[in-house]
Amino acid sequence: MEFFGRLHPILLHLPIGFLLLAWLMELASRQKRWTNLQPAVGFALNLGMLSAIVAAASGYWLSREGGYEENLLFWHQWLGVLTVIFAILVKIFYDKKEHSQRISKFYFPAFTLTIFLLFSAGHFGGSLTHGSDFLTAPFTEKTDTKEIIDLAQANVFLDIVNPIFKQKCVRCHNENKIKGGLLMTTQTGILAGGESGDFMVAGNVAKSLFLQRAHLPLDDKEHMPPKGKIQLTKDEVSLLEWWVSEGANFDKTVEDSEVPEDIQVILDKYATTKDKGIFALKVEKSATKHLQKLENAQFSVHPLALESPFLAIKWQGKNLTASDLNLLKKVQEQVAILDLSNSNLDDDLCKILADLPHLQQLFLQKTKLTSTGLKYLEKHDYLEYLNLYDTRIDDAGLVFLEDLKRLKKLFLWQTQVSEKGVTNLQNSLPKLDINLGTETTISGSSKLKPPTVIAASEIFKDSLKIELQHGFSGIQLYLTLDGSTPDSQSMNYAEPLIVTNTTELHVFAAKDGWENSDTLQKVFTKIDYKPKMVRLSKPPNPSYSADGAASLYDLKKGTTTFAEGNWLGYQGENFTAVLDFGEPIEVGRVTVSALEDTNSYIFFPRGMEIATSIDGVNFQRQKTATYETTNEPKVAELGTFSEVFDPINARFVKVNIKSNLKNPPWHPAPGAPCWVFVDEILVTK
Repeated sequence: MEFFGRLHPILLHLPIGFLLLAWLMELASRQKRWTNLQPAVGFALNLGMLSAIVAAASGYWLSREGGYEENLLFWHQWLGVLTVIFAILVKIFYDKKEHSQRISKFYFPAFTLTIFLLFSAGHFGGSLTHGSDFLTAPFTEKTDTKEIIDLAQANVFLDIVNPIFKQKCVRCHNENKIKGGLLMTTQTGILAGGESGDFMVAGNVAKSLFLQRAHLPLDDKEHMPPKGKIQLTKDEVSLLEWWVSEGANFDKTVEDSEVPEDIQVILDKYATTKDKGIFALKVEKSATKHLQKLENAQFSVHPLALESPFLAIKWQGKNLTASDLNLLKKVQEQVAILDLSNSNLDDDLCKILADLPHLQQLFLQKTKLTSTGLKYLEKHDYLEYLNLYDTRIDDAGLVFLEDLKRLKKLFLWQTQVSEKGVTNLQNSLPKLDINLGTETTISGSSKLKPPTVIAASEIFKDSLKIELQHGFSGIQLYLTLDGSTPDSQSMNYAEPLIVTNTTELHVFAAKDGWENSDTLQKVFTKIDYKPKMVRLSKPPNPSYSADGAASLYDLKKGTTTFAEGNWLGYQGENFTAVLDFGEPIEVGRVTVSALEDTNSYIFFPRGMEIATSIDGVNFQRQKTATYETTNEPKVAELGTFSEVFDPINARFVKVNIKSNLKNPPWHPAPGAPCWVFVDEILVTK
């Protein structure tokens, strides 16, 4: 009978469905147009009555296993019995109501009371299974969650361990349902353990029962949490093991504990700030009519991500007017990225910026802007990226930026700012990355910046000229052209490079008394072959589809403005491209061009798989590569991923682009579907 009892969670749904259906048909049949339902009421009542009897019987046998809070069990059991009694009574009333006016009078009220009893029994049953707060949890759990503002002062148990217990364990081990005799809502209950023995042994992970069961196979009946429940993640298991190994203390803070490096990485994901930029804001989506008016006025408009209310807007016309800019007021809450570069924007037209409170990235390069126009940015608390390249900005304008605490990246090439002005701004915003191009960069650090690479394109047919520049005098540039890591014994740059084959350039800057720059990497790809056709495993997102598969070999590079039309974008999914060259060719390298803009949910690929085939059916894997995901926000940048393998003759080349699928935990919108953007897939010898 134990097996019959365990069928109760399945059987109990039958009387709920049948009795509720019968009641609804009875209610509907009282209207003239639905009177034909009346005969079906009796059939549904019969099924409801019989299934209620069977469900009640199975529930009785399940209750004999124990482990349930007595008060809840009492109410659930007897309300279930009353439901069965009234279901039988209502069926009798249904059969006799046509022959007795008195019975007919009590029939529907009794039926309605049966439904009330049915749902009351169900409520107490849900409380037995999921906890007494099961229905109210959606309204209380969010308010119970405590943000960890200062990770060092966080209480390890209260702020990190206990929230895991609440989510994964407490619904079966609370005051109302003490499964296995284990109560996990109090410190006393955790220390007391359950019927199977001690819950844990402080300082000994291997002997702690709850961790032993967490590591059992999912199908093992002793595995915890049970199969079908929300499981512990790998990070959560690691944190619980760390807590136990540290002595399972209920009062220690993170600062008072020894934190191994792997645990620190996990803890960093738990640390939050008081807000997460614009992504913490509740903003409604813009009306379609407003977006259409912007597009009609020669703005390109794209959402930052599917279902995101925030917009990336770029001016694509010739003569920007105040009436054009006033259209932005209709979407002022939603504008996150605004590109007005290469336009006739001046200080007067800049007034519109004061009405856009949620700007995160602003492109104003190559405009008529002067320092006066920057006063409209003073209260932009969410601004992180500002490009003022080739404008008439001077030191007076930098004063308006000193309170922009979120500003991370500032471009000031070819402006009129002085060393003193930049230094003052750097003192106010020490974490700000101020980029002055190839001029002297004032960063408060003795580390050199990488050189600037100048070339007509990263893709060429015959030969390509590559120049390297650096603003400091006395700089030595050490480089390699085969993808290897350069050092002080490598080639020293003296004159422009002329390359005639696919070249992977690695270069760094060195100067006596200074720390070497980071190594800059660039791939310049010679076009050996052009495919006859490219097939995609799935179409790109309609908003970022460029020219479809043809965009992957048209040699048109996309820019860092993702809304421009040369990118293929996929959100929350991988994709595969199969390149058909029409005849066998010698293949030894595949190069993919991609975009990263973390604020717009766009990340470089996390990996790539390359396979080749002669017939297009049987593919042989040639290379599998994985790439690290950035662990911090990045402004828009282009990236090239080039993989070399032993040359092979093939007609078909299959390239599987692996996406990160979701934003990483540190992202302001963690877990949201992210994008992968690709513009070229190049196959060479």
